[in-house]
Amino acid sequence: MKKTFLFGRLVFTVVLLAVFAVATMAQTNPKPGYVITNNGDTIRGVIDFRTNERLSKQCDFWAHGRSEGRTYKPGDIEGFRFDNNGKYFVTRRLNLDGEPQLYFAEFMVEGKMNLYCVADKYNEYFFFEREDGEMAQLTNMSLLTSSSLQDAKDDLQEKREQLGRVKNLLRDSWKAATGMSETDVSRKKLVNIVRDYHNDVCTDGSSCIVYEYREKSDRLKTHFKAFAGYAYYSHERTGSQNLGADENYSGGTFEIGLGVETDIERVMKGGSVEIGLAYSPKTSFEHDVLVRGGQEPSHTVYEKGRLTISLGVVKCFGKGRILPLVRGGGFYVKHFGNHETRYYKSKQIVDISWESTSHFGVYLGAGVQMAVGRHFARLHGDWYKSLESSSKGNMMKWGVTAEFAL
Repeated sequence: MKKTFLFGRLVFTVVLLAVFAVATMAQTNPKPGYVITNNGDTIRGVIDFRTNERLSKQCDFWAHGRSEGRTYKPGDIEGFRFDNNGKYFVTRRLNLDGEPQLYFAEFMVEGKMNLYCVADKYNEYFFFEREDGEMAQLTNMSLLTSSSLQDAKDDLQEKREQLGRVKNLLRDSWKAATGMSETDVSRKKLVNIVRDYHNDVCTDGSSCIVYEYREKSDRLKTHFKAFAGYAYYSHERTGSQNLGADENYSGGTFEIGLGVETDIERVMKGGSVEIGLAYSPKTSFEHDVLVRGGQEPSHTVYEKGRLTISLGVVKCFGKGRILPLVRGGGFYVKHFGNHETRYYKSKQIVDISWESTSHFGVYLGAGVQMAVGRHFARLHGDWYKSLESSSKGNMMKWGVTAEFAL
């Protein structure tokens, strides 16, 4: 049992190292754009398009014709922007949590009222800046921000006070001020409010500039997928079974399933997070063993079905219609319909059934992905290993799976 536990720990460590290696291999997510120097000059190239939090702290930039990149911190440059009317960031000194600091603030609206946003950890901090320089802050707080009920109450009170200050800043526009809502602080809602303010107070006929309000680059691309495969279990055991301590079943079964996969390009280039639910119908596994004192092998048949939930990361490499991929993560499997029978000299000597059993483990795999229009198809081979001791049940599985994602 101790050896099994240590082996499980070793496998789990290998999986973590593999996933970490996959993550570190994602060097950049390059998108065309330009930086604006403090002298007002524009330099074109590519910018690493990562999370909003990372972009608020640094800009990784490769100028056209240069092989080496450069990392700019807030204040090193005036700002940067992605092409095709993409995100626009400018250097601003802002107070997020009591200490004013320089950030690359996302410039969302420019007009009689400017709107900026800085992402930090779990929250988004919006700053409304009126033409005369007066500013008010509104924080879109995540549920993860509050660690206790009292924290949640304090956060709600702070949000209401911030809302009051923003409404006061918008007081010259009745439509904008009354449009502020405690429940809706989405980017699109706030952009529309600032635009309403500009339209109401502007007297020179100028239009405000909305740099990005459709939020397309902030939306995570999600795919629904179906898959089917065949798995061979080279090492299979459930704690309630009647085999000896060193005996295991082996055999194969088909499985089908559904899953959801979400791209995480801004964290890992070519990466996505997957979750899947697989079903294996009730299948028989057989085992012959010569027990001590026996005159011929006994024949054991073990039947069960499976439901497996998996959660992991997929990483594709390169560009083109056909891409290599690796995947890894964890799984939880539930066995149902457990039934065992054993025969010795054609006589049934064991006939037992028991309740559902379960165990968890890790998986690693590799394969290829092929683009099919806006969809994709995959074929990959995988290795699954449970991390539980033989007293609870363990498993080693090898499988080939085909997927199709919408």
